[in-house]
Amino acid sequence: MAMFKCKMCGGNLEVKDNESVAICEYCGTQQTLPKLDDDKRVNLYDRANHFRRHNEFDKAINIYESILSDDGTDAEAYWSLVLCRYGIEYVEDPTTHKRVPTVNRVQYTSIFDDADYQSALKYADEYQKEIYKQEATIINEIQKEILAISQKEEPFDVFICYKETDKEGKRTQDSVLANELYHQLTLEGFKVFFSRITLEDRIGTEYEPYIFAALNSAKVMVVLGTKAEYFQGVWVKNEWSRYLALIKNGAKKALIPAYRDMDPYDLPEEFSHLQAQDMSKLGFMQDLIRGIRKLTETSQTASDVKGTVKENNRGVEIDPLLRRAYLFLEDENFASADEYFEKVLDIEPENAKAYTGKMMVELKCKKESDIPNLTKRIDDNSNYKKILRFADETYKHEIIGYNEVILNNLYQQAMSDKKIAKTDKDYLKISEFLQDNLLGYKDTYEQVTECERLAEEYVKEQQYQQYEEKFLSYDKNTTELNWLELANEFENLDDYKDSSERVVQCKKNARQQCITMEKQKKKKKMTITIFIMSIVFIFVLKMVIIPSVKYGRAINFYNKGRYEDAYQIFKTFDDYKDSNDKTGECLFKIQAKRLVDIKEGDTIKFGHYEQDNDLSNGKEEIEWQVLTIEENKALVISKYALDCKPYNKSWKYISWRDCFLRTWLNNDFFELAFSQEYHEKIVYNNRLDNKNPKYSSYVDSPTDDKVFLLSIAEVNKYLPSDLEKKCQITPYCETQCPFKNNNWWLQSLGKDRRTASIVDDYGLVDYDGLRVSSSFVTVRPALWINLDF
Repeated sequence: MAMFKCKMCGGNLEVKDNESVAICEYCGTQQTLPKLDDDKRVNLYDRANHFRRHNEFDKAINIYESILSDDGTDAEAYWSLVLCRYGIEYVEDPTTHKRVPTVNRVQYTSIFDDADYQSALKYADEYQKEIYKQEATIINEIQKEILAISQKEEPFDVFICYKETDKEGKRTQDSVLANELYHQLTLEGFKVFFSRITLEDRIGTEYEPYIFAALNSAKVMVVLGTKAEYFQGVWVKNEWSRYLALIKNGAKKALIPAYRDMDPYDLPEEFSHLQAQDMSKLGFMQDLIRGIRKLTETSQTASDVKGTVKENNRGVEIDPLLRRAYLFLEDENFASADEYFEKVLDIEPENAKAYTGKMMVELKCKKESDIPNLTKRIDDNSNYKKILRFADETYKHEIIGYNEVILNNLYQQAMSDKKIAKTDKDYLKISEFLQDNLLGYKDTYEQVTECERLAEEYVKEQQYQQYEEKFLSYDKNTTELNWLELANEFENLDDYKDSSERVVQCKKNARQQCITMEKQKKKKKMTITIFIMSIVFIFVLKMVIIPSVKYGRAINFYNKGRYEDAYQIFKTFDDYKDSNDKTGECLFKIQAKRLVDIKEGDTIKFGHYEQDNDLSNGKEEIEWQVLTIEENKALVISKYALDCKPYNKSWKYISWRDCFLRTWLNNDFFELAFSQEYHEKIVYNNRLDNKNPKYSSYVDSPTDDKVFLLSIAEVNKYLPSDLEKKCQITPYCETQCPFKNNNWWLQSLGKDRRTASIVDDYGLVDYDGLRVSSSFVTVRPALWINLDF
């Protein structure tokens, strides 16, 4: 049985021999499999799929082509090339939580006509072929939607390609230079695509249709940058590589590289045949504008075309065209209606009634009076916005009123459904409906939060009833382990009803069961002394005299500072006098001696935690990697992942301050790993900077923690390479994970407050992160140790 990474979410798949289709147990996606007949091919696919999931499509293509050079009959390699060519990224649908494709590299060519797609079908078995056809149909529909949107966009003269933000999410110098270039070119009369401004009113929508339209219409692309790595940024390269492909396929276009404060020899190799421009050179802007004008002077600009259309239609009456169009609407002849509304707009581009008609065509609405009866809001429709822009005040308020009626109807429907909802699925369905249709209206956000709370409460109630039945059914014969398991289940309910009291009762019953068992064992031992009096002396010798002598010898070693010798004796006692305390003190003294003259990069032992999964031999010493030493304090992180816990037990908006993992580290883990002697040597750390540099809109408030996780900034600072970030997990940790993996949590949140960042199996920081409730991510605690012993 081979191990293979899911090409959607990156989770581990267990693949049986000769299996060509599998279902991922983590994301639930049915997917095709490659030929996994040797380890080399498995590794190549894992690496290529990793690049594709991170949108580095060109790197992935090179590996897939390498696979095909060895075996030209591998259907999955051909299909993977198709996914890269069309820039397919699988994202989680927030409504269904299924992975659905998005298209980041639209082509004019249909996927059904793609040569690699045809080859995939040719070499696939029947199961694979069916999935390829289903996926291709979905991608084709998405592509047609994007092409339909892009065809409505006005053409551009110039496309400015640049990197907007750096690794920390801050605006780059490239963005400032691109902004200056945009304004200069605009003043010269050019129609310029500059994403920062051009896509400003597209926030909340997919950008690909507009980028695709601009790439195909622009006669010139200027690629500018101040650092070599900025030219190679994933989305920057996605734009210029697609533009070069258009040129290669015969499009009459030109690409101009422009650089500053860097060596031109560090430009991408693909630019080696092009004349690059130095932006710091005197007269650069004038030379660039003159060159662009020469390249674009033979083509007619968008404004020229519009002027011609208007001039050619001058004198045509609008009212008959409008009446004809609305008659077509009543007959449900939507195509003809749209055609006539376009004729009206050719004559009068600011006719509000024509835009109303076009909106009705999109919504398949026969009469204007039927608009309030629609089941979808209209204020996010592009034609609606044009109506409000060009209509007089009376008609504008009428259209706004239509939308208000629709929103109110949808809201009342949701509230009615909420009143009769019973299960968690009912509440989540209402929450999804509100998010999809009514965000920003009335108290929708509060209603969404309330529905999610009610869904969570319903689940907790079902679990509580299940655990309560167990509690009432247990009796004096129930084992200590069963009581502890039940305590853990009640504890997971987060103080729901009397779950906290049940936790205390279960743990009390577990201790009582343990005491009862111990008493039974001692009673059996004592019965022997009744028959043989000589055993009394042996018992006294063993239980009193010898322990007393051993204890005195251990105390003597301890007082002389021979802690290793004292520890070896103390650990043989079974709770004799204060032997347990002395054992802990010896271990602390032993470890304290090792901390003298440590330096960065050293591995030290400090504290104890279960690691080898053998409970009979007690906890093992924890190994820590020293990251830095400041003012006689050492920042350390566990060498191995010690446990597997969710960042937060429920999937909801959360912060580091309030998450479950912070509480567990500073309470349960802290008490289990460190006896009282260690506590004062672990220093409180004020956590000031744990923001995500890629998604910097949310910054957590400071916290004082003794045990914490490294932030993105810290892990990149102290463990700069991918190899340094990778870690192994302990045998005990492996038993706590649903499946074996080397992912580990970072403190910084991910792309939103319901996700947290991680370091993945390859040692790469995943800025988008995983759900905070994910149960398969491991924990590497970090802390500051005071070295003054």
